[in-house]
Amino acid sequence: MTAPMTKKRPAGRALRAVSTLALLASAAIGSSCSVFSGEKIDDHWTFDSVPPRVARTMLGFDGSRESSYRDFAWDRKQSINLTLRRYFFNHNPLNPNQRSLDSLYEPRPANSLLPNPLNFIHAEGFLIGWAATGVPIPIPVDSIIGVFTPGGGEEFMEGLSNGFGSDQSDSTAAIYDAEGALPPFEMSDHAR
Repeated sequence: MTAPMTKKRPAGRALRAVSTLALLASAAIGSSCSVFSGEKIDDHWTFDSVPPRVARTMLGFDGSRESSYRDFAWDRKQSINLTLRRYFFNHNPLNPNQRSLDSLYEPRPANSLLPNPLNFIHAEGFLIGWAATGVPIPIPVDSIIGVFTPGGGEEFMEGLSNGFGSDQSDSTAAIYDAEGALPPFEMSDHAR
């Protein structure tokens, strides 16, 4: 009698992929102080030049040329949006013969999950999550790295406070009176 064949579980492969991705992200985040400054990227005779060069190779970010990693990641997301719009919707807003798109020239929104989760996760996050785990779980690597860059945590928390914030939108402001209280409850004729 032969022993039953055992199959490797796909969860083990997904776990290895996620742990590898987490290790790479933590290495980039852990050295973020020297990675995102970019001031020692050309000093090849010291070890301080290694983290910025690794970040330039793995992430595409060059701290000596870019203003901040969050701006770099947003520009890359906008480039992906433009490519997807060109290929799937057959619309190129940079073509003078087609309608322009005002959102290309708007300022970068806060690098935070709440005001607009799709800006934070983006298509790249869905694809990275799918490739790493085998299931469509979003892993927004660029946005997470942007949170750990200098000033990124404050921007993330500011976006969360704006998402949960005390600012009332127009749809909810119509419910409240001038003092901010709810009007007295009155039953309509239909409910009686």
